[in-house]
Amino acid sequence: MICGPFFGYGELGLAPNVHPGAFYEQGILMSETTYAGMTCKILIIEDDHDDDVLLRRALTKSSSKKGLRVELQSMRNGLEGLSSVARQDLLTNLPDIVVVDLNMPVVGGEDFLRLLRQELQLPDLPAVVLTTSSERPIHDRALAAGANKVFVKPNTLAELETIAGVILETAFAPGQ
Repeated sequence: MICGPFFGYGELGLAPNVHPGAFYEQGILMSETTYAGMTCKILIIEDDHDDDVLLRRALTKSSSKKGLRVELQSMRNGLEGLSSVARQDLLTNLPDIVVVDLNMPVVGGEDFLRLLRQELQLPDLPAVVLTTSSERPIHDRALAAGANKVFVKPNTLAELETIAGVILETAFAPGQ
């Protein structure tokens, strides 16, 4: 379930300390970009089943608006996520982006990010954090561990769909 207070820049859904230009790149509103016929592979690492279902729904809806097909894979903790990425790396079939929660059993999101960047040596694989925490130090640690962006889980599906659009844009952004 989507929970926690929603903190952000207006209706954009960005956490206060996160990339304030996430919705704009080179002066263009990113939600207007289309990717007709392309496929985006997304690995979701989320231990809460309801949050996983809602995120999948939001990503599917946002992708269809962009003419983009999504392949979604879910893992329940950071260890499962690392295992999946390592297998996919061997097969040169990495996801286009990873969406990770921070508070999970076995291996949490912050440790997952650190291991992804350092041990698996995948500094260019985009990784976005979606967390219930609105605390700046927690967001800063996630960014330092290797997250490209951090979002606070919103209270509404509409806000989650907006965040899903940014997640899709991040997957294809140059230099991510």
